Amino acid sequence: MKSINQEYIGMIKELFINKVKLLGLLLFVLGVFIIFYLSWKSNPNVGELSFVPDWLADWTDKERNSRRRTAVPFIGLGILLGAYLSYKKRISLGSWFFVWIVLGIIVSVAEMGQYFLPSRSPDMKDVIWGVVGSSVGLGTTFLISLFIRTIKNRF
Repeated sequence: MKSINQEYIGMIKELFINKVKLLGLLLFVLGVFIIFYLSWKSNPNVGELSFVPDWLADWTDKERNSRRRTAVPFIGLGILLGAYLSYKKRISLGSWFFVWIVLGIIVSVAEMGQYFLPSRSPDMKDVIWGVVGSSVGLGTTFLISLFIRTIKNRF
């Protein structure tokens, strides 16, 4: 009787883990899609988009934030991918560096796509801000993961 319950619990746990993986993948794809959409729309102002809250549109559309705003979605993607690496117990710096390179490629492709749009132009400073955002997101997650592992090892 006990083994049937354990088997049932194992099946539920595996189903839950698969759903979490799928959700993470969907969030990543959605994040990349939103980045490409916002990078390649003809008007860089996001205030005209109904799904963007007013407070966020006001901040992003100010001239002084025009480059810093590139970092924001990459902070989110960095946290998301860092959480996945932590969950998979990928503690080697090589795994984290690989994800950082992938995020750098995504921001570079988003900026290069602007070359083909008449009302937009690619900007290397946006690439730098995207990489900074990726670094902040991944770095934060890495440090939190390291802290949690240290605490678990001590107790």
